[in-house]
Amino acid sequence: MTKRLLGLFAHPDDESRIVGGTLAKYANEGVAVSLVVATRGEAGSCGEPPLCTLEQLPGVREAELRAACAILGVGDLMILDYHDGLLPEADRHELTGHLVHAIRRTRPDVVLTFGPEGRTLHPDHIVIHEAATAAFDLAADTGAYPEHRFPAYAVPKLYYSTLPRSLVLAVGWRFPGIPDGDVTVALDVGPWLALKKRATNEAHRTQAHDQPFANLPDAERWQTLSVEYFRLARSRLPDHPRHEVDLFTGIA
Repeated sequence: MTKRLLGLFAHPDDESRIVGGTLAKYANEGVAVSLVVATRGEAGSCGEPPLCTLEQLPGVREAELRAACAILGVGDLMILDYHDGLLPEADRHELTGHLVHAIRRTRPDVVLTFGPEGRTLHPDHIVIHEAATAAFDLAADTGAYPEHRFPAYAVPKLYYSTLPRSLVLAVGWRFPGIPDGDVTVALDVGPWLALKKRATNEAHRTQAHDQPFANLPDAERWQTLSVEYFRLARSRLPDHPRHEVDLFTGIA
């Protein structure tokens, strides 16, 4: 049976910068990879130098997102119609409902999203974290969102993308990490790093000038980005070790 993974994120390029290696790894291993992105990134940059006008930016960033998905092997993409920067003002019941719908439609074994710190404390990221966590529970509730045409579904595992505190301190990252012992999976995505680079730099061209860990020399920065970290936030499996080597540990 084909394994399935669903990523729930806020903006075009979140998928490439944060979990691009993970998406590419599992897609190349035959996992069906789906993605929900809540906005078209209209509050982002037009590039340095500008590659489009502000009016063109939502369409350009959607095209960049689709190109990145093709590179990474994401076979199923849903883009919601929320405005970049305004997710904290969105109707939370409606937003959570969209994520419940995506879970019930794709029936993933694993869901990935932001941790409570939203990676960079971005308010949109934190809202998606909260809505995705709620959706994990509500998707399994037959009484929740009965208007959806897909039946209730209980996702086996929910992971938060994160960074260990030791790495945050070592590289001078200005955003918070979590205690090293709370990291469940440190996933080596080195074999798929070239795909992550292509998606980040070649597909998302308008945002390529604004790189994570930009304070590091380029080679060191990409070496740092060759490991992606996750904390197991929820599990419905009977046994789940404190530390795992794979996101699908325990999934038959």
